[in-house]
Amino acid sequence: MQDEDEERVATNLLTAAGANHPVELTRQPLHHSIFFIVLIALLLRLAVITVGHTYRITPRRDHFQFGWEMGRLARSIAEGQGFSSPTDLPTGPSAWAPPLYPYILAAVFRLFGVYSALSAGVILAFNSIFAALTCLTLYRIAERIYGVGVARATAWTWAVFPYAIYWPVRVVWETSFTTFLLSLALLLTLRMADQPPRLRMWILFGSLWGIIALTNTAVVSMLPFCLLWLLYRLPHRRQFLGATLCVLAAGLVVSPWLLRNYRVFGQFIFVRDNLPLEMYEANNDQSSGLWTRNEHPGNNPEAMRRFQELGELGFMAEKRQEVRQFIREHPGRFLWFTVERAVYFWIAPPQAAILAGYDLMISRHTNFLLAAIFAFAGLWLTIRHRKQGAFLLACFLLVYPLPYYLVMPFVRYKHPIEPEMIMLIVYLFWEARHVPVHWPRIGRA
Repeated sequence: MQDEDEERVATNLLTAAGANHPVELTRQPLHHSIFFIVLIALLLRLAVITVGHTYRITPRRDHFQFGWEMGRLARSIAEGQGFSSPTDLPTGPSAWAPPLYPYILAAVFRLFGVYSALSAGVILAFNSIFAALTCLTLYRIAERIYGVGVARATAWTWAVFPYAIYWPVRVVWETSFTTFLLSLALLLTLRMADQPPRLRMWILFGSLWGIIALTNTAVVSMLPFCLLWLLYRLPHRRQFLGATLCVLAAGLVVSPWLLRNYRVFGQFIFVRDNLPLEMYEANNDQSSGLWTRNEHPGNNPEAMRRFQELGELGFMAEKRQEVRQFIREHPGRFLWFTVERAVYFWIAPPQAAILAGYDLMISRHTNFLLAAIFAFAGLWLTIRHRKQGAFLLACFLLVYPLPYYLVMPFVRYKHPIEPEMIMLIVYLFWEARHVPVHWPRIGRA
Protein backbone atom coordinates (compact mmCIF):
# COMPACT_ATOMS: atom_id res chain seq x y z
CA MET A 1 0.00 0.00 0.00
CA GLN A 2 2.83 2.38 0.79
CA ASP A 3 4.29 1.84 -2.69
CA GLU A 4 0.90 2.51 -4.32
CA ASP A 5 0.45 5.74 -2.32
CA GLU A 6 3.93 6.89 -3.27
CA GLU A 7 3.20 6.19 -6.92
CA ARG A 8 -0.03 8.22 -6.74
CA VAL A 9 1.78 11.15 -5.16
CA ALA A 10 4.50 10.92 -7.77
CA THR A 11 1.91 10.87 -10.53
CA ASN A 12 0.20 13.98 -9.17
CA LEU A 13 3.54 15.80 -8.88
CA LEU A 14 4.42 14.85 -12.44
CA THR A 15 1.06 16.10 -13.66
CA ALA A 16 1.47 19.38 -11.83
CA ALA A 17 4.99 19.87 -13.11
CA GLY A 18 4.25 18.67 -16.62
CA ALA A 19 4.04 22.19 -18.02
CA ASN A 20 7.73 22.77 -17.36
CA HIS A 21 9.23 19.36 -18.20
CA PRO A 22 6.56 17.28 -19.96
CA VAL A 23 8.87 14.84 -21.69
CA GLU A 24 11.57 14.24 -19.12
CA LEU A 25 9.19 13.70 -16.20
CA THR A 26 6.65 11.42 -17.88
CA ARG A 27 8.96 9.20 -19.86
CA GLN A 28 8.89 5.63 -18.52
CA PRO A 29 12.20 3.76 -18.24
CA LEU A 30 12.47 1.13 -20.95
CA HIS A 31 12.90 -1.72 -18.47
CA HIS A 32 9.57 -0.76 -16.88
CA SER A 33 7.68 -1.37 -20.11
CA ILE A 34 5.82 -4.69 -20.14
CA PHE A 35 6.26 -4.90 -23.91
CA PHE A 36 10.02 -4.60 -23.48
CA ILE A 37 9.88 -7.41 -20.89
CA VAL A 38 7.91 -9.60 -23.31
CA LEU A 39 10.44 -8.87 -26.06
CA ILE A 40 13.39 -9.79 -23.82
CA ALA A 41 11.61 -12.97 -22.73
CA LEU A 42 11.06 -14.00 -26.35
CA LEU A 43 14.60 -13.13 -27.46
CA LEU A 44 16.08 -15.09 -24.56
CA ARG A 45 14.10 -18.19 -25.49
CA LEU A 46 14.90 -17.92 -29.19
CA ALA A 47 18.57 -17.46 -28.31
CA VAL A 48 18.57 -20.63 -26.22
CA ILE A 49 16.95 -22.56 -29.08
CA THR A 50 19.55 -21.24 -31.52
CA VAL A 51 22.70 -21.32 -29.43
CA GLY A 52 21.80 -24.47 -27.53
CA HIS A 53 20.67 -26.32 -30.70
CA THR A 54 17.59 -27.57 -28.83
CA TYR A 55 15.91 -28.07 -32.21
CA ARG A 56 18.19 -31.09 -32.70
CA ILE A 57 15.90 -33.64 -31.08
CA THR A 58 17.30 -37.14 -30.72
CA PRO A 59 16.17 -39.54 -33.48
CA ARG A 60 16.07 -42.51 -31.08
CA ARG A 61 13.00 -44.73 -31.36
CA ASP A 62 12.06 -43.04 -34.61
CA HIS A 63 12.04 -39.55 -33.05
CA PHE A 64 9.67 -40.51 -30.25
CA GLN A 65 10.95 -37.69 -28.02
CA PHE A 66 9.76 -35.27 -30.72
CA GLY A 67 6.41 -34.77 -29.05
CA TRP A 68 5.96 -38.36 -27.85
CA GLU A 69 2.30 -39.36 -28.43
CA MET A 70 1.41 -35.90 -29.73
CA GLY A 71 4.24 -36.16 -32.24
CA ARG A 72 2.94 -39.52 -33.42
CA LEU A 73 -0.60 -38.14 -33.77
CA ALA A 74 0.73 -35.12 -35.67
CA ARG A 75 2.70 -37.38 -38.00
CA SER A 76 -0.41 -39.42 -38.75
CA ILE A 77 -2.37 -36.25 -39.51
CA ALA A 78 0.41 -34.84 -41.71
CA GLU A 79 0.65 -38.10 -43.66
CA GLY A 80 -3.10 -38.15 -44.34
CA GLN A 81 -4.03 -40.89 -41.86
CA GLY A 82 -6.12 -38.68 -39.61
CA PHE A 83 -5.99 -38.41 -35.83
CA SER A 84 -4.63 -41.90 -35.22
CA SER A 85 -1.80 -44.15 -34.01
CA PRO A 86 -0.40 -42.33 -30.93
CA THR A 87 2.33 -44.95 -30.39
CA ASP A 88 4.96 -46.63 -32.53
CA LEU A 89 2.76 -48.94 -34.61
CA PRO A 90 -0.54 -48.31 -36.49
CA THR A 91 -3.44 -48.71 -34.05
CA GLY A 92 -6.29 -46.91 -35.80
CA PRO A 93 -8.34 -43.84 -34.80
CA SER A 94 -7.43 -42.20 -31.51
CA ALA A 95 -8.68 -39.85 -28.82
CA TRP A 96 -5.48 -40.24 -26.80
CA ALA A 97 -4.85 -36.49 -26.46
CA PRO A 98 -6.76 -33.22 -26.89
CA PRO A 99 -6.64 -32.31 -30.57
CA LEU A 100 -5.53 -28.68 -30.79
CA TYR A 101 -1.77 -28.99 -30.26
CA PRO A 102 -1.37 -32.13 -32.42
CA TYR A 103 -3.12 -30.34 -35.29
CA ILE A 104 -0.86 -27.29 -34.85
CA LEU A 105 2.16 -29.59 -34.88
CA ALA A 106 0.78 -31.43 -37.93
CA ALA A 107 0.54 -28.10 -39.80
CA VAL A 108 4.21 -27.47 -38.94
CA PHE A 109 5.11 -30.96 -40.20
CA ARG A 110 3.33 -30.39 -43.50
CA LEU A 111 5.11 -27.08 -44.06
CA PHE A 112 8.59 -27.93 -42.83
CA GLY A 113 8.86 -31.72 -42.79
CA VAL A 114 7.92 -34.53 -40.42
CA TYR A 115 10.34 -34.72 -37.48
CA SER A 116 12.74 -32.32 -39.20
CA ALA A 117 15.08 -29.97 -37.34
CA LEU A 118 13.34 -27.03 -39.02
CA SER A 119 9.95 -28.21 -37.74
CA ALA A 120 11.44 -28.55 -34.27
CA GLY A 121 12.74 -24.98 -34.42
CA VAL A 122 9.37 -23.65 -35.59
CA ILE A 123 7.28 -25.44 -32.94
CA LEU A 124 9.73 -24.49 -30.18
CA ALA A 125 9.54 -20.87 -31.37
CA PHE A 126 5.72 -21.22 -31.24
CA ASN A 127 6.02 -22.41 -27.64
CA SER A 128 8.37 -19.54 -26.86
CA ILE A 129 6.00 -16.90 -28.19
CA PHE A 130 3.28 -17.97 -25.78
CA ALA A 131 5.76 -18.38 -22.93
CA ALA A 132 6.85 -14.77 -23.53
CA LEU A 133 3.24 -13.56 -23.77
CA THR A 134 2.67 -15.07 -20.34
CA CYS A 135 4.78 -12.18 -19.04
CA LEU A 136 2.01 -9.86 -20.23
CA THR A 137 -0.90 -11.75 -18.67
CA LEU A 138 1.09 -12.31 -15.48
CA TYR A 139 1.93 -8.61 -15.29
CA ARG A 140 -1.73 -7.60 -15.65
CA ILE A 141 -2.82 -10.16 -13.05
CA ALA A 142 -0.23 -9.04 -10.51
CA GLU A 143 -0.97 -5.38 -11.24
CA ARG A 144 -4.63 -5.88 -10.37
CA ILE A 145 -3.95 -7.88 -7.22
CA TYR A 146 -0.73 -6.40 -5.81
CA GLY A 147 0.19 -3.25 -7.71
CA VAL A 148 2.69 -2.16 -10.34
CA GLY A 149 5.84 -2.93 -8.36
CA VAL A 150 5.02 -6.59 -7.79
CA ALA A 151 3.70 -6.86 -11.35
CA ARG A 152 6.96 -5.62 -12.85
CA ALA A 153 9.11 -7.84 -10.62
CA THR A 154 6.93 -10.87 -11.41
CA ALA A 155 7.07 -10.32 -15.17
CA TRP A 156 10.85 -9.93 -15.12
CA THR A 157 11.22 -13.06 -12.99
CA TRP A 158 9.17 -15.09 -15.45
CA ALA A 159 11.08 -13.60 -18.37
CA VAL A 160 14.57 -14.56 -17.18
CA PHE A 161 14.08 -17.45 -14.74
CA PRO A 162 15.95 -20.44 -16.28
CA TYR A 163 13.36 -23.00 -15.20
CA ALA A 164 10.59 -21.02 -16.92
CA ILE A 165 12.75 -20.86 -20.04
CA TYR A 166 13.37 -24.62 -20.10
CA TRP A 167 9.90 -25.84 -21.03
CA PRO A 168 9.21 -23.89 -24.24
CA VAL A 169 12.72 -24.37 -25.67
CA ARG A 170 13.18 -28.08 -24.91
CA VAL A 171 9.82 -29.86 -24.85
CA VAL A 172 7.51 -30.34 -27.83
CA TRP A 173 4.25 -30.42 -25.90
CA GLU A 174 1.31 -28.13 -25.17
CA THR A 175 2.75 -27.09 -21.79
CA SER A 176 3.66 -23.46 -22.59
CA PHE A 177 0.53 -22.89 -24.66
CA THR A 178 -1.69 -24.20 -21.85
CA THR A 179 0.18 -22.06 -19.32
CA PHE A 180 -0.55 -18.91 -21.31
CA LEU A 181 -4.22 -19.82 -21.85
CA LEU A 182 -4.79 -20.49 -18.15
CA SER A 183 -3.15 -17.21 -17.15
CA LEU A 184 -5.33 -15.43 -19.72
CA ALA A 185 -8.42 -17.09 -18.23
CA LEU A 186 -7.42 -15.88 -14.75
CA LEU A 187 -6.86 -12.35 -16.08
CA LEU A 188 -10.27 -12.27 -17.76
CA THR A 189 -11.90 -13.57 -14.57
CA LEU A 190 -10.39 -10.70 -12.57
CA ARG A 191 -11.39 -8.12 -15.19
CA MET A 192 -14.97 -9.38 -15.39
CA ALA A 193 -15.32 -9.00 -11.63
CA ASP A 194 -14.70 -5.24 -11.82
CA GLN A 195 -18.15 -4.54 -13.24
CA PRO A 196 -21.04 -6.62 -14.57
CA PRO A 197 -19.75 -7.90 -17.94
CA ARG A 198 -21.84 -7.81 -21.07
CA LEU A 199 -23.19 -11.07 -22.43
CA ARG A 200 -20.68 -11.08 -25.29
CA MET A 201 -17.90 -11.04 -22.70
CA TRP A 202 -19.36 -14.16 -21.11
CA ILE A 203 -19.42 -15.79 -24.54
CA LEU A 204 -15.78 -14.83 -25.14
CA PHE A 205 -14.87 -16.21 -21.71
CA GLY A 206 -16.61 -19.51 -22.46
CA SER A 207 -14.93 -19.76 -25.87
CA LEU A 208 -11.55 -19.42 -24.19
CA TRP A 209 -12.37 -22.29 -21.86
CA GLY A 210 -13.45 -24.35 -24.85
CA ILE A 211 -10.03 -23.76 -26.41
CA ILE A 212 -8.41 -24.74 -23.11
CA ALA A 213 -10.43 -27.99 -23.07
CA LEU A 214 -9.15 -28.82 -26.55
CA THR A 215 -5.59 -28.10 -25.44
CA ASN A 216 -5.35 -29.63 -21.95
CA THR A 217 -8.63 -31.06 -20.71
CA ALA A 218 -7.51 -31.43 -17.08
CA VAL A 219 -7.19 -27.64 -16.74
CA VAL A 220 -10.97 -27.26 -17.17
CA SER A 221 -11.24 -28.24 -13.51
CA MET A 222 -10.64 -24.55 -12.77
CA LEU A 223 -13.67 -23.30 -14.74
CA PRO A 224 -16.35 -24.03 -12.07
CA PHE A 225 -14.37 -22.13 -9.44
CA CYS A 226 -13.90 -19.13 -11.72
CA LEU A 227 -17.63 -19.08 -12.39
CA LEU A 228 -18.53 -19.45 -8.71
CA TRP A 229 -16.21 -16.60 -7.80
CA LEU A 230 -17.70 -14.37 -10.49
CA LEU A 231 -21.26 -15.15 -9.44
CA TYR A 232 -20.32 -14.33 -5.84
CA ARG A 233 -18.65 -11.07 -6.85
CA LEU A 234 -21.45 -10.08 -9.24
CA PRO A 235 -24.70 -10.69 -7.32
CA HIS A 236 -27.08 -9.95 -10.16
CA ARG A 237 -29.66 -12.24 -11.72
CA ARG A 238 -28.41 -11.48 -15.19
CA GLN A 239 -25.06 -12.97 -14.33
CA PHE A 240 -26.62 -16.44 -14.11
CA LEU A 241 -27.61 -15.99 -17.74
CA GLY A 242 -24.06 -14.94 -18.51
CA ALA A 243 -22.60 -17.98 -16.74
CA THR A 244 -24.99 -20.21 -18.68
CA LEU A 245 -23.88 -18.61 -21.95
CA CYS A 246 -20.27 -19.15 -20.89
CA VAL A 247 -20.81 -22.90 -20.41
CA LEU A 248 -22.77 -23.12 -23.67
CA ALA A 249 -20.03 -21.28 -25.57
CA ALA A 250 -17.40 -23.64 -24.17
CA GLY A 251 -19.54 -26.60 -25.15
CA LEU A 252 -20.03 -25.19 -28.64
CA VAL A 253 -16.27 -24.85 -29.16
CA VAL A 254 -15.68 -28.43 -27.97
CA SER A 255 -18.70 -29.96 -29.74
CA PRO A 256 -17.09 -30.62 -33.17
CA TRP A 257 -14.48 -32.81 -31.50
CA LEU A 258 -17.10 -34.57 -29.35
CA LEU A 259 -19.14 -35.29 -32.48
CA ARG A 260 -16.02 -36.61 -34.21
CA ASN A 261 -15.36 -38.94 -31.30
CA TYR A 262 -18.94 -40.21 -31.31
CA ARG A 263 -18.90 -40.74 -35.07
CA VAL A 264 -15.56 -42.58 -34.97
CA PHE A 265 -15.99 -44.62 -31.77
CA GLY A 266 -19.77 -44.89 -31.50
CA GLN A 267 -19.92 -43.55 -27.95
CA PHE A 268 -19.50 -40.31 -26.03
CA ILE A 269 -15.90 -39.42 -25.17
CA PHE A 270 -15.17 -36.10 -23.52
CA VAL A 271 -12.20 -34.95 -25.58
CA ARG A 272 -9.71 -37.70 -24.62
CA ASP A 273 -9.80 -41.33 -23.51
CA ASN A 274 -6.41 -42.30 -22.06
CA LEU A 275 -7.06 -41.62 -18.35
CA PRO A 276 -7.58 -45.33 -17.52
CA LEU A 277 -4.10 -46.19 -18.84
CA GLU A 278 -2.53 -43.26 -16.98
CA MET A 279 -4.17 -44.39 -13.75
CA TYR A 280 -3.28 -48.04 -14.24
CA GLU A 281 0.37 -47.26 -14.91
CA ALA A 282 0.58 -45.63 -11.48
CA ASN A 283 -1.73 -48.03 -9.61
CA ASN A 284 -0.91 -51.69 -10.13
CA ASP A 285 0.78 -54.59 -8.33
CA GLN A 286 4.21 -53.68 -9.72
CA SER A 287 3.88 -49.98 -8.96
CA SER A 288 5.28 -48.11 -6.00
CA GLY A 289 2.87 -45.25 -6.60
CA LEU A 290 4.72 -43.88 -9.60
CA TRP A 291 4.60 -44.67 -13.30
CA THR A 292 5.55 -48.18 -14.49
CA ARG A 293 6.83 -47.63 -18.02
CA ASN A 294 6.51 -51.26 -19.07
CA GLU A 295 2.69 -50.97 -19.05
CA HIS A 296 2.79 -48.43 -21.88
CA PRO A 297 2.18 -49.89 -25.37
CA GLY A 298 5.17 -47.94 -26.64
CA ASN A 299 7.45 -49.77 -24.16
CA ASN A 300 5.96 -53.26 -23.94
CA PRO A 301 5.49 -55.48 -27.04
CA GLU A 302 2.76 -57.48 -25.29
CA ALA A 303 0.89 -54.29 -24.35
CA MET A 304 1.27 -53.08 -27.94
CA ARG A 305 -0.09 -56.38 -29.27
CA ARG A 306 -3.05 -56.08 -26.92
CA PHE A 307 -3.56 -52.47 -27.96
CA GLN A 308 -3.71 -53.41 -31.63
CA GLU A 309 -5.94 -56.40 -30.95
CA LEU A 310 -8.55 -54.56 -28.85
CA GLY A 311 -8.29 -51.13 -30.42
CA GLU A 312 -7.87 -47.99 -28.36
CA LEU A 313 -11.27 -48.00 -26.66
CA GLY A 314 -11.13 -51.72 -25.87
CA PHE A 315 -7.62 -51.38 -24.48
CA MET A 316 -8.63 -48.43 -22.29
CA ALA A 317 -11.72 -50.31 -21.08
CA GLU A 318 -9.52 -53.23 -20.05
CA LYS A 319 -7.19 -50.91 -18.12
CA ARG A 320 -10.18 -49.26 -16.46
CA GLN A 321 -11.34 -52.62 -15.14
CA GLU A 322 -7.84 -53.51 -13.95
CA VAL A 323 -7.33 -50.26 -12.05
CA ARG A 324 -10.77 -50.55 -10.46
CA GLN A 325 -9.95 -54.07 -9.35
CA PHE A 326 -6.64 -52.90 -7.87
CA ILE A 327 -8.39 -50.13 -5.91
CA ARG A 328 -11.04 -52.54 -4.59
CA GLU A 329 -8.46 -55.11 -3.53
CA HIS A 330 -5.85 -52.65 -2.21
CA PRO A 331 -7.63 -49.51 -0.96
CA GLY A 332 -4.89 -48.80 1.59
CA ARG A 333 -2.12 -49.01 -1.00
CA PHE A 334 -4.08 -46.78 -3.37
CA LEU A 335 -4.56 -44.19 -0.62
CA TRP A 336 -0.86 -44.33 0.26
CA PHE A 337 0.12 -44.04 -3.42
CA THR A 338 -2.14 -40.99 -3.74
CA VAL A 339 -0.56 -39.29 -0.73
CA GLU A 340 2.89 -40.15 -2.05
CA ARG A 341 2.08 -38.64 -5.46
CA ALA A 342 0.67 -35.53 -3.80
CA VAL A 343 4.03 -35.03 -2.10
CA TYR A 344 5.95 -35.67 -5.31
CA PHE A 345 3.77 -33.20 -7.20
CA TRP A 346 5.32 -30.45 -5.08
CA ILE A 347 8.86 -31.79 -4.59
CA ALA A 348 9.19 -33.53 -8.02
CA PRO A 349 9.32 -37.31 -8.54
CA PRO A 350 12.62 -39.07 -7.87
CA GLN A 351 14.99 -38.64 -10.78
CA ALA A 352 18.77 -38.82 -11.02
CA ALA A 353 20.31 -35.38 -11.53
CA ILE A 354 23.97 -36.03 -12.33
CA LEU A 355 26.26 -33.02 -12.60
CA ALA A 356 30.05 -33.40 -12.76
CA GLY A 357 29.69 -36.89 -11.35
CA TYR A 358 27.52 -35.82 -8.40
CA ASP A 359 23.90 -36.86 -7.97
CA LEU A 360 21.95 -33.70 -7.09
CA MET A 361 18.59 -35.41 -6.62
CA ILE A 362 18.28 -34.21 -3.01
CA SER A 363 19.06 -30.67 -4.12
CA ARG A 364 16.40 -31.00 -6.83
CA HIS A 365 13.78 -32.06 -4.28
CA THR A 366 14.83 -29.23 -1.97
CA ASN A 367 14.52 -26.58 -4.67
CA PHE A 368 11.02 -27.69 -5.63
CA LEU A 369 9.99 -27.93 -1.97
CA LEU A 370 11.21 -24.41 -1.21
CA ALA A 371 9.33 -23.02 -4.20
CA ALA A 372 6.13 -24.69 -2.95
CA ILE A 373 6.64 -23.43 0.62
CA PHE A 374 7.25 -19.86 -0.56
CA ALA A 375 4.25 -19.98 -2.91
CA PHE A 376 1.91 -21.15 -0.13
CA ALA A 377 3.37 -18.52 2.19
CA GLY A 378 2.62 -15.91 -0.47
CA LEU A 379 -0.91 -17.27 -0.72
CA TRP A 380 -1.31 -16.99 3.06
CA LEU A 381 -0.22 -13.34 2.91
CA THR A 382 -2.60 -12.72 0.02
CA ILE A 383 -5.51 -14.12 2.02
CA ARG A 384 -4.45 -12.30 5.17
CA HIS A 385 -4.27 -8.96 3.35
CA ARG A 386 -7.64 -9.64 1.69
CA LYS A 387 -6.31 -9.18 -1.81
CA GLN A 388 -8.64 -9.51 -4.77
CA GLY A 389 -8.52 -12.96 -6.30
CA ALA A 390 -7.18 -14.72 -3.21
CA PHE A 391 -9.85 -17.42 -3.58
CA LEU A 392 -8.86 -18.05 -7.20
CA LEU A 393 -5.18 -18.31 -6.33
CA ALA A 394 -6.04 -20.74 -3.55
CA CYS A 395 -7.91 -22.89 -6.09
CA PHE A 396 -4.88 -22.82 -8.37
CA LEU A 397 -2.71 -24.30 -5.62
CA LEU A 398 -5.25 -26.55 -3.91
CA VAL A 399 -7.72 -27.70 -6.58
CA TYR A 400 -5.75 -27.76 -9.82
CA PRO A 401 -3.31 -30.51 -8.66
CA LEU A 402 -6.02 -32.95 -7.52
CA PRO A 403 -6.34 -34.94 -10.79
CA TYR A 404 -2.57 -35.36 -10.94
CA TYR A 405 -2.50 -36.96 -7.50
CA LEU A 406 -4.15 -39.99 -9.14
CA VAL A 407 -1.54 -40.44 -11.88
CA MET A 408 2.17 -39.88 -12.38
CA PRO A 409 3.00 -36.35 -11.12
CA PHE A 410 5.38 -35.33 -13.91
CA VAL A 411 6.95 -31.94 -13.22
CA ARG A 412 5.51 -30.46 -16.43
CA TYR A 413 1.99 -31.08 -15.10
CA LYS A 414 2.63 -28.33 -12.54
CA HIS A 415 3.91 -25.81 -15.06
CA PRO A 416 0.49 -24.25 -15.95
CA ILE A 417 0.20 -22.87 -12.39
CA GLU A 418 3.85 -21.92 -12.00
CA PRO A 419 3.35 -18.32 -13.25
CA GLU A 420 0.95 -17.79 -10.36
CA MET A 421 3.35 -19.54 -7.99
CA ILE A 422 6.15 -17.19 -9.07
CA MET A 423 3.82 -14.23 -8.55
CA LEU A 424 3.03 -15.40 -5.02
CA ILE A 425 6.73 -15.91 -4.28
CA VAL A 426 7.59 -12.44 -5.58
CA TYR A 427 4.80 -10.95 -3.45
CA LEU A 428 6.14 -12.79 -0.39
CA PHE A 429 9.61 -11.31 -0.84
CA TRP A 430 8.16 -7.92 -1.76
CA GLU A 431 6.34 -7.82 1.56
CA ALA A 432 9.42 -9.13 3.38
CA ARG A 433 11.15 -5.84 2.59
CA HIS A 434 9.02 -4.21 5.27
CA VAL A 435 9.92 -6.73 7.97
CA PRO A 436 12.54 -5.20 10.29
CA VAL A 437 15.63 -7.30 10.80
CA HIS A 438 17.56 -6.77 14.02
CA TRP A 439 21.06 -8.08 13.63
CA PRO A 440 22.79 -9.06 16.89
CA ARG A 441 25.33 -6.53 17.98
CA ILE A 442 28.78 -7.75 18.91
CA GLY A 443 29.75 -6.26 22.23
CA ARG A 444 32.88 -4.18 22.37
CA ALA A 445 35.76 -5.38 24.51
